[in-house]
Amino acid sequence: MEACNPIAREALRLALTPVINQMSVIGMIAIPGMMTGALLGGAPVDQAAYLQMIIMFMISSATALASFFAAIAVIIVTVDTEHRIRPDRIDDQAFVLWRARKWLVQQIVSLFEDVYAKFKNKTYAYGHRRVNEEEEREMLITSRTPISPFAPP
Repeated sequence: MEACNPIAREALRLALTPVINQMSVIGMIAIPGMMTGALLGGAPVDQAAYLQMIIMFMISSATALASFFAAIAVIIVTVDTEHRIRPDRIDDQAFVLWRARKWLVQQIVSLFEDVYAKFKNKTYAYGHRRVNEEEEREMLITSRTPISPFAPP
């Protein structure tokens, strides 16, 4: 467990950096929505600031607790009772939603490719069937003219 301390500290530092940066600019650069609403509603400035501080501390503490419990859960899963890191317990696949999205995008792209291929081979322009390369080659070799789909049988 002690071997994971530097990694856990770095993970917590990275997770909490945006929240700490947001807290450092509240009031000076950014006036949050709740404080603005309280001021426009006629509340005193000190009460609006007090309410905004409470909200920011609640958001920060929720982020800190979630990050802490996530780091603890990862350490519990990846480190066994003998204090060894178990790489077999680490799933290196992409998250299931990302895999599902990738599959869905591939299916849509293949569908459009199939539709495009069918459209490309069977396009009608001005009432005549479009001739593909193989048919054109055969017509040049046999000196045939293409048959119009609207010609009488």
